[in-house]
Amino acid sequence: MKGNRNIFYTPENQYPGMPHGEMCGDFMPFYRNGVFYLFYLYKYCVYAVETKDFVSFEEPYLVLQNGSPQEQDWHIGTGSVFEHEGVFYFHYTGFCEANHGVEGKNVQVIMRATSTDLKNWEKDTSFFFKPDTRYYGNLHWRDPHVFWNEEIGKYCMLITATEKDGAYQRAGCTAVYVSDDVRNWEHYKTLYAPRTFISHECHDCFKMENKWYLSFSNYSRWWETRYRVAERFDGPWNVPKQDDMFDGREYYAAKSVTDGEKRYMVGWESIREGCKDNGKHLWGGNLLVHELVQRKDGSLGVKLPESIEKSFQNTLLLKAVARQGGLSGNTERMEVWAEDGFGWTELGELKETCLFRTRISWDERTQAAGLMIHTDPELQKWCQLRLEVHHGRIVMDRFNRVDGDQYYLDERPVIFTGNSAEIKLIASGNIMLVYVDDVALVSRCYEIETGFIGVFSEYGKIVCTDTELLIQ
Repeated sequence: MKGNRNIFYTPENQYPGMPHGEMCGDFMPFYRNGVFYLFYLYKYCVYAVETKDFVSFEEPYLVLQNGSPQEQDWHIGTGSVFEHEGVFYFHYTGFCEANHGVEGKNVQVIMRATSTDLKNWEKDTSFFFKPDTRYYGNLHWRDPHVFWNEEIGKYCMLITATEKDGAYQRAGCTAVYVSDDVRNWEHYKTLYAPRTFISHECHDCFKMENKWYLSFSNYSRWWETRYRVAERFDGPWNVPKQDDMFDGREYYAAKSVTDGEKRYMVGWESIREGCKDNGKHLWGGNLLVHELVQRKDGSLGVKLPESIEKSFQNTLLLKAVARQGGLSGNTERMEVWAEDGFGWTELGELKETCLFRTRISWDERTQAAGLMIHTDPELQKWCQLRLEVHHGRIVMDRFNRVDGDQYYLDERPVIFTGNSAEIKLIASGNIMLVYVDDVALVSRCYEIETGFIGVFSEYGKIVCTDTELLIQ
């Protein structure tokens, strides 16, 4: 199964042994006049690709070329784009690993470039923002995120930094600098320092309704993008009660962008080493976009962007075939049951890129329900989306987690309401992206060819309605 440039954009198709940097990562989205400009890191440079709908993409183009091994931007790192008085500013990170331990030099420095058309950029050699060792450590100093802050009436720059005297691997913090003219920056405060993470990468900060949200990514446990909530920009910043992530442990470096009506989180889905299901997660991967949903309690959920869902307009025929357990009804309304264990019904064959959606309801006895993905009638190979209804979580499982190779599960917490959930699955190449109500979980399945889709029940009965399989 190969990757797909459609929806889950990447400039290159993945291949076994793909080295660091060959896939794209750290998308830096910017919206203007109906176009989403997606700047991203690729081969230690910055490229960009344009889209109007997150479905189709123009040809990518080079934005910033990296420098020589002796220059500060030998490798270019994450930043952000904003506009001020008709000029576009791109603040980014200049990495020069050769500077490590060299007196008077830094591994990480914040740099910038300017443009008048978002396509042709010129590096501003007069701007060179070194770590501010008055307040912070001397190593982590990157990922500048600049935005206009109406609450304090200034431009703010969020910076990935570390507390000056923080504990080892727990000193990560969010530094804020402010400016009136985008040329001169002064220290404002340490916005967030929980003494929990190595670093807070790829920051974003935005307001929805009457809440402020601070998002960041961290690599100390797995790839993860988290967020915090506050009533005011100055905090305090609180951890959401149920869940503080937008997706699972393979979704990284997500930053938000708004078209004035909707706000999206734009990140990447990690690849695995050797293109193996049990391979180590590597930096970089495929574009993955979620639309944000603000819940009544102020926490954030996500959903499939409407433009992506509407791109699937051609319905494929489904036929319910009982493989194990009981079945009654048809694809308009099916009952599937297995009182003594596992039972499943096959519905149809998935395509290389397709959308499957259904609504599943369950009785109180049911222990788990969900989808069988890329399977065959004999269940020799399969993936399984499990709604573990009494444990309050969704899980993506696979056939090959056996015999000493039991690597971790992809999972997310969910609050199920009313013994029912709406499920949407996009299968595209080796990527499986599911939404259960407003909770997302993305995963990959490298070692199975495209197969069949079905639904299952464990120790109980489920009812499926509104079931469809669509292609573009």
